[in-house]
Amino acid sequence: MADVQNRIHVLSQPLIDKIAAGEVIENPASVIKELVDNAIDAGAGRISIVVEDAGFSRISVSDDGGGIHHEDLTAAVLRHATSKISVFDDLYSLHTMGFRGEALASMAAVSRLEIVSSDNAGGLAHRLCVEGSECGPIEPASRTRGTTVTVRDLFFNTPARRKFMKTRKAEHLAILRLCEQVFMPFPAIHFTLVIEGRTAIDTPPVGDARSRIAQIAGTAFAQALVECPALAEGINASLFVSAPDAGQIRPRYQNLYVNLRKIESETVTYAVRNAFQKFAPPALKPSFFCFLDIDPGEIDVNVHPAKARIKFGDERRLFGAVYRTVERGIKAFLDAHAAGLSVPRQPGLSDALFVRETDAHGEPGDGPAGRETAVSADDGMQVALAFPARTILNNSEKNLEHDGDNTVQLSQHGASPENWDLISCYQIHDIFILAPIKNGILLIDQHAAHERILFEQALENLQSGHAPSQQLLFPITMELPPTEKTVVTSNLDFFRKFGYEVQDFGGRTVSISAIPAFIRDSQVTEAVGETVRYLLDERNAAFFPERHARFAAAFACGCAMKAGQKLSHEEMNALLNSLFATKNPYNCPHGRPTIIRISIDELKRRFLR
Repeated sequence: MADVQNRIHVLSQPLIDKIAAGEVIENPASVIKELVDNAIDAGAGRISIVVEDAGFSRISVSDDGGGIHHEDLTAAVLRHATSKISVFDDLYSLHTMGFRGEALASMAAVSRLEIVSSDNAGGLAHRLCVEGSECGPIEPASRTRGTTVTVRDLFFNTPARRKFMKTRKAEHLAILRLCEQVFMPFPAIHFTLVIEGRTAIDTPPVGDARSRIAQIAGTAFAQALVECPALAEGINASLFVSAPDAGQIRPRYQNLYVNLRKIESETVTYAVRNAFQKFAPPALKPSFFCFLDIDPGEIDVNVHPAKARIKFGDERRLFGAVYRTVERGIKAFLDAHAAGLSVPRQPGLSDALFVRETDAHGEPGDGPAGRETAVSADDGMQVALAFPARTILNNSEKNLEHDGDNTVQLSQHGASPENWDLISCYQIHDIFILAPIKNGILLIDQHAAHERILFEQALENLQSGHAPSQQLLFPITMELPPTEKTVVTSNLDFFRKFGYEVQDFGGRTVSISAIPAFIRDSQVTEAVGETVRYLLDERNAAFFPERHARFAAAFACGCAMKAGQKLSHEEMNALLNSLFATKNPYNCPHGRPTIIRISIDELKRRFLR
């Protein structure tokens, strides 16, 4: 006889609603995304968002859009109820942000939901309250034309879901990042975001995309972007991309919008990066904002519950259009620069030396024609290392020894301070250091090596509670996007232990009055910015689950010397000394090799000797 528990049965409607809600409502940020989408579709010119207790106690989104007719309020919270599509073919002619009719129903299933809406100018409105999908009566209310949706006690009836939410701080950051992304393509709409009683973002209407980028990412950052307009058959594209010498190892913004909807696309990202790297060092990646206006019939938006991805009809054609747009835009920028037109000078570009990369066998790299890489000929910053060398490389004593094929050991004998000698070493393309050893050569990645040095020093600083610091005569002020400022101000103790003194300067600005002893004040803005971008990268959180190690790695990555930075003979020796004094000189904090050893036998083999 079959076990009754194993028999197939139909789930109850409340359980069905909760399961369906999980596909759309993942966290407080996803609630805001759906409500803002609805407000935009309603034609709102002003949208205000209020968040309490990271969104778990209350999320309220108010707009001045067209409103909901009171007879439609009950239908609005039913699943698959929408005013945006009627037949299947409507999915291929969408011009709205939302369309499935699942958002309000999903929220109602896992929260206490209230909708107050008016579709008239007379001040008469109506209210509907829903708790766990159970609707109350429609009641009269008062408000001007528009809608206010309030979500209270999110996940109150699904405690297991709430248990697996992130910390309040992490949810704040998720909300800030989401709002930055959603606000970006709508410069004509006035958005405000208030979190825990404080205004986090306020973006009054502006006239163009660059001005909105400036409101979110900062004025100086926006003004330095290269605009790359394009018009191809069926694709109207507007791109803003970093200038070739303003790329970063870890860019903060790589935003793609298709018909004003923020999505992810490896095709577009790869196209932008490939075009950018025709003019920039290969280690650097661009920040970019790509706005594509594509015939809705050429895309399928119904492939992801949260609308984060879409399907393009012709990926190859899209790649080519984006690639050519960025290539032409950057080339025009450089041509204007070279001609002495009124384009802001980008340091280092006029003296760039283009070299053809090849692989280990002498064949062109990255495609049949190889890749041209810009290597700046300008002098780089002189950088002091984080701590004095504790072990000295001495040519005459052959302190560097090899053990096996892939490891190198450093002997401790013969390294007295009075007999310090500089070993012969050479910088290659301002990226690598070549040093001869007893039975071959070493190639050292200068950034990865310095990262390892700083990482171990940072861990020591976190344990001791302080680091060598230098006071600034005049504090440095930094304008930061809301998300990045939140990262800094909520982690001031970590920054202090690394040698910084940072204060909230109001608005989007922080003031830095002390910095780590080994960096220069001219490097502070880049170092802090890179540290924050590292902390915002969720992949790094997975790599370093322990918070103190993640902050140490972020500090090391932000402050380490970069590819393209020239080093003197003495600085190269100091870098090697400090590297081999670390506990693990062979890998950077992320596991990438710092050193590659090529034996004499391998070199002979390559030359057919």
